[in-house]
Amino acid sequence: MKRNYKLILLVVIVAGFFVAFRQQQVADDKETAIVTGVNRVIEYAHYHPAKIDDQFSEKVFKQFIEDLDPSKRYFLQADIDTLSAYKHLIDDEWRLGNVDFYKKAYALIQQRQKESITYIDEVLEQGFDFDKDEILDIDYKKIKPAKNKDELKERWRKYLKFNTLSRVYDKIKEQEQKQKKDSTFKPKSRKEIEQEALKATKKTIKTYIDMLKDMEESDYFSMFMNAATMQNDPHTNYFSPQGKERFDTSMSGSFEGIGARLQKEGDYVKIIEIIAGGPAWKEGKLKVGDLIQKVGQGDDEPVDIMGMRLSKVVKLIKGPKGTIVKLIVKRVDGSIETIPITRDKVELEETFAKSLIINNKDNKFGYIYLPKFYINFNDRNQRSAATDIKKELEKLKAQNVKGVILDLRNNGGGSLSTVIDIAGYFIDKGPVVQVRDKKDDVDILKDKDKSVVYDGNVVVLINELSASASEILAAALQDYNRAIIVGGHSYGKGTVQNLIDLNRVQGDEFGALGALKWTTKKFYRINGGSTQRKGVTPDILIPDNYMYLKVREKDEPTSLPWDKINPADYKSYTIDNKNIIVKQEQARIDSMPLFKYIKEKARWIADNKKDTKIYLNIDKYIEDLKQSETISKRFDSLTKFHSDFEIKSLPEDLKAKANDTVFKAKRDKWIKSIKKDPYISEAVKVLMKETRQ
Repeated sequence: MKRNYKLILLVVIVAGFFVAFRQQQVADDKETAIVTGVNRVIEYAHYHPAKIDDQFSEKVFKQFIEDLDPSKRYFLQADIDTLSAYKHLIDDEWRLGNVDFYKKAYALIQQRQKESITYIDEVLEQGFDFDKDEILDIDYKKIKPAKNKDELKERWRKYLKFNTLSRVYDKIKEQEQKQKKDSTFKPKSRKEIEQEALKATKKTIKTYIDMLKDMEESDYFSMFMNAATMQNDPHTNYFSPQGKERFDTSMSGSFEGIGARLQKEGDYVKIIEIIAGGPAWKEGKLKVGDLIQKVGQGDDEPVDIMGMRLSKVVKLIKGPKGTIVKLIVKRVDGSIETIPITRDKVELEETFAKSLIINNKDNKFGYIYLPKFYINFNDRNQRSAATDIKKELEKLKAQNVKGVILDLRNNGGGSLSTVIDIAGYFIDKGPVVQVRDKKDDVDILKDKDKSVVYDGNVVVLINELSASASEILAAALQDYNRAIIVGGHSYGKGTVQNLIDLNRVQGDEFGALGALKWTTKKFYRINGGSTQRKGVTPDILIPDNYMYLKVREKDEPTSLPWDKINPADYKSYTIDNKNIIVKQEQARIDSMPLFKYIKEKARWIADNKKDTKIYLNIDKYIEDLKQSETISKRFDSLTKFHSDFEIKSLPEDLKAKANDTVFKAKRDKWIKSIKKDPYISEAVKVLMKETRQ
């Protein structure tokens, strides 16, 4: 309660401070009011605000230009030269709330986008020679802006050729599959397929152009604002009024569509989170890291989303419950796959903690899955991650399990208060996490309840997508020596954010201004080290597909640095022969063919992402894809793992399954997936080792 009071007080003080400055603001329009309000919040309340100088100006300039034209198919070098007049002026404008640079860049991109429509029409009318040897390089960061409009047109030609060529390949594969199933099937000629593919490209490009015309200026302004705010750190973000509404919806736990969080990446959109309980999560085919290239409605031809604003892509993906959306995605291994997903709402039951019993001969272990640290702040009497974990632990204790696996993989965090409570279930009492503010004041958050819910052996599973609250819990149990941490290096998000409605700062005379989410504090382990950037290093490291990819906080160019403070006062527990267990289990895992293969695949995926050149000759294009598919198929055996352990529901769930066929089907499907998960199997073996010591 005390911590909540401090948070409310901070927001009130911040809002009051800025209102006092309103008379000094040069706020003659809405955009100026937004810039001024955001600037003052960051300057006064950000944990470590970026210095507003020429270096800041250069970075904002570069980021905004890249965001406006990530594939360098709009701006000419002359445009960049013109805009470069502002390269060292943006910092001065930012202080004054001036948006001249933004307005100039916006006017230019609008002009170039209109001109691109002419290029696109001309290119598609001419068609393509798929026998011509050409290469498209999609490493846009190293490509310089076009010197003239002919060069821009050539870039559009190559891109549209690639777009059409990918459709030709898809249609060829589709015919091959039909021929295998039906010997009487008559395939179309290559020329017919090419004509069909070109027609489909024309149709989807028309949809793209229509969406381009429908884009609102607020979309571009949000892009500019975030090019500036994210110079402070990756989690300081501006939300337009529409974006704020979407953010509120996501925080409320009410999701519609496919149940995935998206992020713009170059021309396309990347999956950064699969929301537990959502349609994508239940169907299990869409993965974090997948790049969405096209979106289709039912049986309609998929629309290419290249260069499309994220808000527009979201609108394409969303739709009424029960309808089907098709996502054409590029996997992290480079393969292309079509994934149909039936839209639905998230079933809240699937987002809650749940448990199973895992038997191996005479040993019985408990497994708890926690997808996020949830809580209802409006009603503390409602269920939360803490209350649910306590119930699951008590149920497992009643079954006399010899150890518990707590699975925090892919858990992106949530309520800090639930972390404190959950950590307290495994320790007597004491500090759980340290929080430092911008004034270097440190608040030590403690478990004050002496009771221990579970005092047995514990293994915590983490991976690269375990972040924030997950890292706090894993770090605390590691520092207390209360658990053995198994899996991959965690994400490394060790910062705290607050959200403020900008109308509280600037008043209501300009209408809705949106909101700012900004970083206010930093987390530290009880041993003094920050979880920022470094995350949590597991005691036993298990390879996975993401281990060589740049997917963590430390890979963000503006992420705050790692540092350390004084350790808190705490007393560690003892895990008998822990060093021996860790050494033996690490050696065993390192020698296993399965994990050697996973490590090999991870290296191949990372190397494959560096290959940015695409053949535009149809024979070479097909050959290149077939080679990738051949290599990818070498790793098919990784999906054939099947645990020998007996996995079953707890008695309470068995009763529920007997009375609810839908619940039974869901739990049976979940158990089936657990049996195919080698990481859970390895966690069980670590517990078995602890039990035998």
